[in-house]
Amino acid sequence: MKLLLFDVDQTLIHTGGAGLRALDRACRKHLAIENATHGITAHGKTDPAIVREILLARVGSDSTLEIQLQSILESYLSFLREEVQSSPGYRVLPGIVEILQEMSARTGVVLGLATGNVELGARIKLDRGNLNSYFMFGGFGSDSENRTTLVKKAAEAAAQKCGCPIEPEEIFVIGDTPRDIEAGRAAGFRTVGVATGHYSVEQLFAAGAHVAIPDFQQGRDRFLQAAF
Repeated sequence: MKLLLFDVDQTLIHTGGAGLRALDRACRKHLAIENATHGITAHGKTDPAIVREILLARVGSDSTLEIQLQSILESYLSFLREEVQSSPGYRVLPGIVEILQEMSARTGVVLGLATGNVELGARIKLDRGNLNSYFMFGGFGSDSENRTTLVKKAAEAAAQKCGCPIEPEEIFVIGDTPRDIEAGRAAGFRTVGVATGHYSVEQLFAAGAHVAIPDFQQGRDRFLQAAF
């Protein structure tokens, strides 16, 4: 049994900045701060960790931080669906539909998510691209702010679904950032870097990726050779 765990943003889809716009709107509502995400690097971080970083940078730490964090995340989700649906830059990335169709039809392969998005946020983002049906489970930012922990949770969910443990060497964590690669390796799994985000193939290899490809259109054969 092989388990393929996909990141969402810049790996499966590109939202055209919808997530950051929704988060800015949520911060404007709760903190009365414009452009709260300016200067915050979100790549590969979990949603709760991003909001925590914004709060610490813009407001500072106090006893209400956790309450503020949850309130901002709730508002973010309410704005996100609108931003995703109206985003002119939204697209499913090259080769994704084809590889998901091929892998979901293949015996002995299970697909899941391993993403820093909170679960509802991930589902909203994937819905416009009609990709949710490929992923029945996953590990999410709503499971843990720690990326390695949520990757492990995704693997546990897969084992529960399959009714049997999956060997670590048969689990592939697929993502576009060094944080995806580092989390997968820390969990003891194999890693696939996809250079459809802000990092090159070379940078993903440098982060420790077992395999790195430009995208799933150009890199399909290389990925299949490594995984199968």
